[in-house]
Amino acid sequence: MAGLALNWTRQPLALPAALQGRVQAQAVVMAGAAPSGALPRETMREAVYLAIGETLAPQLGCEPAQLAVQRQAGQAPQLLRNGQVLPGWQLSISYADALAVWACTQGGTVGIDVQGPPGDAQTDIDAAGWPAVAALYLEPDAAATLTGLQRMDWQRGFARQWARLEAQLKCAGLALAEADHRQKGWNAGIALWDLDSAAGAVALAWRASA
Repeated sequence: MAGLALNWTRQPLALPAALQGRVQAQAVVMAGAAPSGALPRETMREAVYLAIGETLAPQLGCEPAQLAVQRQAGQAPQLLRNGQVLPGWQLSISYADALAVWACTQGGTVGIDVQGPPGDAQTDIDAAGWPAVAALYLEPDAAATLTGLQRMDWQRGFARQWARLEAQLKCAGLALAEADHRQKGWNAGIALWDLDSAAGAVALAWRASA
């Protein structure tokens, strides 16, 4: 999107008492998006990485420019200071249109995810195949929560359940796979919360260190 100014704000996400002092989480909201709300992923990443650096630098006693985020396919992002991985820090990041969320912890593993509805009020979810996706990938109890919902209620319910699934998978260090292909007990010990956000469904999963 040529000429798009990198205008963004960071907003703390309200965390449950159980996570106070254990996890930090923020939403990064972009301004100047196209009418569709979509932005280039690299633009979003730049804003999120800046937000992470500005937030964590005072705690680490360094300048934001000394911090960076390293991405590797199939792995959780890593926090770097002066090019070196900071041991014990674990990051999770998720993007949806003009909103991104990130979380970090030093006391376990964390996963965060944000999802918008898969369509609008005119979307035929059956024709689009979304119920089939829910049946294949969601855990049976999560898929059951969508039974009887119609139109946008179904879409919002799907977004919430998908965010929960992705947050738990990230926390467990697992890639997305069909429900039947996930090992029994894959999410054992993971605590899960829905977080308030006006822009979509946000879920955060956390598991204490063994």
